[in-house]
Amino acid sequence: MRNDYHLPDGSPRYGNRTETIGERYPTSTVKIRVEEAAQGAARLSLDDMAAAIDRRLESAWADVTDPSVAELRQDNPEELAEARAIVSEHLGTQRQWRLKAQGIRDKRLAATIGRRRASGGARKILLLRAGLIIALIAPPAYIVATNQNDLVKLVVTGAICLAAAFAGGHYLTILARVPVMPTIRSRWLAEIREDIVNATLVAILLDKDAQVHDKTVAAARRGWESVQVAAKAAAGITHET
Repeated sequence: MRNDYHLPDGSPRYGNRTETIGERYPTSTVKIRVEEAAQGAARLSLDDMAAAIDRRLESAWADVTDPSVAELRQDNPEELAEARAIVSEHLGTQRQWRLKAQGIRDKRLAATIGRRRASGGARKILLLRAGLIIALIAPPAYIVATNQNDLVKLVVTGAICLAAAFAGGHYLTILARVPVMPTIRSRWLAEIREDIVNATLVAILLDKDAQVHDKTVAAARRGWESVQVAAKAAAGITHET
């Protein structure tokens, strides 16, 4: 006896049929270069990193991990490992990435340092720093040379010299008029790195023609796109004349 109730695809011939997942949640057909995020991250300076971290800390989307991204990572362990390998290849370890970013920052500041040297400002700062070092070393050295047993005087003098070192260093930093080295927290930088991994992961999956929802693609790339916006803003400040 022929069964006329079901259609060839298995759905019921009569009544309302349920929509397919693809109809309710369109899958992405966008192609993204697999190494785009990792290569872009390798060109960040310390200032770019600091701006990206600040922007991420202020973004509501970064307060909690997106469930669709977490599920994507869990369901694709091999591609996740591949994404981590690509990121490590371009960035190295966390320390290597920071050193590379510091080198890029130094190159960007080369013109500023050159101006200071041409005007004699750099030489002045160097002489002041040398004078500060001598002034800080001389009192403890004198106490050690004349009265080694007076530990109280030595400790008090050391504390005063330490405070003077902080105050003098701060003053010379302001006097030098060179942008201050930004503070990069390792844990926050690790979050940025995971954003790079997420963007690389979704690029790998799309390159393999995997079915990934548009919303998941957007969520996985949100962190990397935030980094790009922050880096562009930081570069705009650096290159202003």
